[in-house]
Amino acid sequence: MDKENKKINPENCTRKNGGPKLNVLWIVLDHVTFRHYKMTKGAVPVLPAYERLAREGCEFTNCHSVHPLCLPARATMLTGVYANNHGKLDNGEYPDCGLPFYTDYLQRLGYRTGYFGKNHSGYENFREKGLEGFYPEGYGNPYHTKEYREYLSENGYGNPVFHQEWGMPTVFKQENGRIISEKTYENGDYDLTETDNFNMYSAGILKDTGKVHESDFITNSAFEWMKNCSQAGQPFAVRVDMWGPHHAYQVPWEMKDLLEADEIMEYPTFREPPSEKAKMVQDFRERIHDRNPLRSWEDWQPLMKRAYEHYSYIDKAVGELLEKLDEKGLAGNTVVIYTADHGDALGSHGGLVDKAGDMMEEVMHIPLVIRWPGAPAGTVCDELVSNLDLTPTVLEAAGIAVPDYMDGVGLSGLVHRESGCWREDFMAEHFGHFGIRAAQRTLYYKNFKYIATENDVHEMYDLTADPFEKTNLIHAPEYRETAAEMRRRLLANMDRYKDDSEYMTDIRKRAAER
Repeated sequence: MDKENKKINPENCTRKNGGPKLNVLWIVLDHVTFRHYKMTKGAVPVLPAYERLAREGCEFTNCHSVHPLCLPARATMLTGVYANNHGKLDNGEYPDCGLPFYTDYLQRLGYRTGYFGKNHSGYENFREKGLEGFYPEGYGNPYHTKEYREYLSENGYGNPVFHQEWGMPTVFKQENGRIISEKTYENGDYDLTETDNFNMYSAGILKDTGKVHESDFITNSAFEWMKNCSQAGQPFAVRVDMWGPHHAYQVPWEMKDLLEADEIMEYPTFREPPSEKAKMVQDFRERIHDRNPLRSWEDWQPLMKRAYEHYSYIDKAVGELLEKLDEKGLAGNTVVIYTADHGDALGSHGGLVDKAGDMMEEVMHIPLVIRWPGAPAGTVCDELVSNLDLTPTVLEAAGIAVPDYMDGVGLSGLVHRESGCWREDFMAEHFGHFGIRAAQRTLYYKNFKYIATENDVHEMYDLTADPFEKTNLIHAPEYRETAAEMRRRLLANMDRYKDDSEYMTDIRKRAAER
């Protein structure tokens, strides 16, 4: 990408439509069990806020993450380009390549721009970017900040006490696939303002000391900021990023009995290890299995219960934020976007925990609903869309032309049910995880999904007939032409988005030869 093309063009910062400026509330959850909610029967997460926005706006049923890891996906949602173009390939540290944020454009139109919650985008210069709000550097731990302590004091809440019911070692460092560092918290009670077990493989409940969950703190802080903007007559665009429902699955007291564990149906691939997937996935599953004390589905059900309840509570916090918008009369002039960075592989493919360093649907399929003032309510869109498209969408909400260098496409036309062409296929990227550098690319086209892994297996699934990816069709003779078409489209996408990094040499070569 030519560096000159990354600069803000003043012409792009001129509004293309009349009328009052729309506010933007962009809510991002982290690591959601959304696939479980959509695809399984029995007890599942309870998501009334998501369902409310689907009734009042547009639900995108075929939305996939641009990248299955926090940091690259979040960097994309700030810049509007693929990871190979912003340079932040995984959850490690990478230099800033100089791309503008979407907020740089909005500020030139007089918007106040805010960000509340989890950053973990690889960008630590939010203050220099003119972003107001609360966003600890790196992954962050809200329970250790002075802002959180002030929130407890102002509301008369006690410290958050987490009663851990299940836990397993979290690996902090590996070398050559061998664990050389791990951290464990035994089951018991922990004051979260004093301990550092916020981002751990664990589950349990928060004791009843008030609305002390991080999602309560974040949504309350964001609403106070939005209210101040409104009172000052200033348009605003704000990101509200909860840390949850990522593990640790810390369920507030009021939600601890929401579901019955024995009503949670066994996940369809729970007994099926990922034997046809990349070696790094198989290795990760073995490491997880060795450290996890849970074996049978009956053992797993209490863990699934807490994960689902955690997701349900955070959706409840979103619902309360929407109600506050109604009470203050802000809903009629605010575009609301509700999505996630990526999903959660919990309980799938032989009993996985976390992301598995792979592009399976449990991690790739994410929620997206958009409520837009004046747009039709209760619509459903099954086009191939992504969180890659949300940065351009926010610019469209402000009436700003989307810059040519952005890889995503604005969704306002789909939200408003306007006629026109949409992309036929969609490519997602991955560069490996857990210290393993192994590039993957996924191509979605019609009902098929193709996964290419550097120096490893290629996979193809019919997601209509096989939504849980049980049968790899890559060598099935009757799908030979389909596989060839998927590879052709994958290479075309890689060319279109200048995805020519050194990690892709093997994938390009093998795809071209097959």
